[in-house]
Amino acid sequence: MRGHRQVSIRLFAAILFICVLSSKGILILNEETIVACCFIGFILFSQRSLGNIFKAILDGRRAAIQRELQQLLNPNEVVFMESNKQQNNLRVSLRSMEPEIVESLLGIARCAPKCQKTVQAVLCRNPNVELATLQNAISARRTRLRDDLVTGFHFSVTERFCPPCTTDTTKQCDTAIVKLIREGIKKVSRMGEEQPGARLT
Repeated sequence: MRGHRQVSIRLFAAILFICVLSSKGILILNEETIVACCFIGFILFSQRSLGNIFKAILDGRRAAIQRELQQLLNPNEVVFMESNKQQNNLRVSLRSMEPEIVESLLGIARCAPKCQKTVQAVLCRNPNVELATLQNAISARRTRLRDDLVTGFHFSVTERFCPPCTTDTTKQCDTAIVKLIREGIKKVSRMGEEQPGARLT
């Protein structure tokens, strides 16, 4: 191939040399010959570059055809290779995200004791408030009951031993005293039933 190219170059150079050394008439009559020789020379000089270009195009097309044939003949292998590529990409992405995940976990671990104390305080605050309110209500009921009992006994004694007291007023006072005592006993029994339940809660 190399020897053939050298022969072609020498032939082309000889033709040009003859045309240059010839007379003016020959040059005018042989313009078409000179154009043809120039075209042949261009083809000879560009043969190597064009050959490389065509070769690269053909090689690329051949490789594409081979890949398509492999995909048609062995689809499982192609899928396996694609899955391997995806797994490698996922591993790379996970490795890049690993420092951020570690930092976030460390931050959560630092905040966990504070959050635990806050949650415990919130959970314990409401039962404590309810217990204090219940105790205040029980003490208020006891005080009111004691005052009612004292007032009832004082009223009954005053009505019984005062001079203007009559039989009708005495009966009315006795009835009121009995009613007050019954109500007081009922309230005391109710508070006795409510108090163990409050302790359990």
